[in-house]
Amino acid sequence: MSLTFTRGALLALAAAMPLSLPVPTAFAQGTRVQLAEANPELKKRADALFKGVGENGGTVTFGAVEAGATPDGLVIKQIEIVSKDKKRVTIEEIEIKSFDWANPREPRHADMAMKKLFIAADQLDADGAANFRELGLTSLTINGELAYKFDDAEKAFDVSKLFVDFVEMGELTLRLKLVGVTANDIKTAMPGDKPAPGKPGAGKTNPQDAQAMMGLLSRLNIAGAAIAFKDKSLVERMIRADAKKKNLSEQAAKAKMLEELAEERGKAEDDVTKEFIDAAIKFLKSPGEIELALTPPAPANVMAAFMMVMGNRATFKTMMGLALSVK
Repeated sequence: MSLTFTRGALLALAAAMPLSLPVPTAFAQGTRVQLAEANPELKKRADALFKGVGENGGTVTFGAVEAGATPDGLVIKQIEIVSKDKKRVTIEEIEIKSFDWANPREPRHADMAMKKLFIAADQLDADGAANFRELGLTSLTINGELAYKFDDAEKAFDVSKLFVDFVEMGELTLRLKLVGVTANDIKTAMPGDKPAPGKPGAGKTNPQDAQAMMGLLSRLNIAGAAIAFKDKSLVERMIRADAKKKNLSEQAAKAKMLEELAEERGKAEDDVTKEFIDAAIKFLKSPGEIELALTPPAPANVMAAFMMVMGNRATFKTMMGLALSVK
C-alpha cells in the first residue's frame, strides 16, 4: 500500500495519525480538495497538507475543516484517503496546533495530533494482511501526537514528543534531540530519486549518495533520546501466534521463549548484552512498559557511537548515558 503525504504530513504522524468516520460531504479531484464550507486560507492549508496524495495518484476527502485554537491552527475531520491502488484509510480528526505553513512540504516545525486512524487488514498488501491475521487482528486503530522543531541557528532537531497509540496492541513514545546539522544538511544528504525499473541506472547505487550520508553521520550528534513501549496486548498476541505456529499451548510457547532467552544470556560475553536480555525476560514474564533512554554527558557522535557499540559496549553505555528499565 502506498499512501504518500507531503513530508510534513508524514512527519505529522510518523506513519500514522488521522480518522475513521464515513466522509459523505466532500470530494477530492486530483490534488484539490473541494469543501462545502471553508474559508480560502483554511482550504489552502488543507490542500497543502495532503498535496502528495494527489501527486501520487490518490485522492483525499474530508467532511469538515475548521480554524484551530492558535493562529497556525487547523482541524480537519472525517478524512478518507484512497491510494492509487485503491487502498483506503480513514481518520477521524487531525488537529494542528503549530505548523510551518510557509514550507508545507518540508516544515521546520509542527505540533499536531491525530485521532482514530483506521485501516482494515484487507486494505494492506498480502504480507501486511498476513501479519495482521497472525496477530489476530482484522484492523488497526491509531491515535498519535507529534511535536518537533528544526533550529538551523543552533543546528538542532528536537522531537519533543512522538506518541503513537496502537489501540489494539500498545503505546509507543519517543523523544529525540540531534545536533550538529541543519534541515538543509539532511535534505542534501538524502538519496535522490531512483530511476524507475527498466530505465537507465535503475538498481544502481550512486557513490555520491553514500558519501553524502557518511558526511552527514560524521557531523550528527545525539544530545538525548528515549523510546518506550507500553504493552496492551502485543506480547500476548505474539505468544499466541508462536504457540499456534509450533502447535504448543500458549503456556508452553512462553516457557520456550524464556528458555531460549536464558540460553542466549548464558552465551553473552558482556554485561550490556546481559542487561538487555534480562530486561527482555522481565518484560516477557510481566508485560508492562519498557524504556531505553540515552542521556550522554555531552552530545555523542552517531558514527562514533555505532563503532563503539560494535566494539566496547561498556564504554558505549557510559558514552551514551544508556539506561534500560522495565516497569
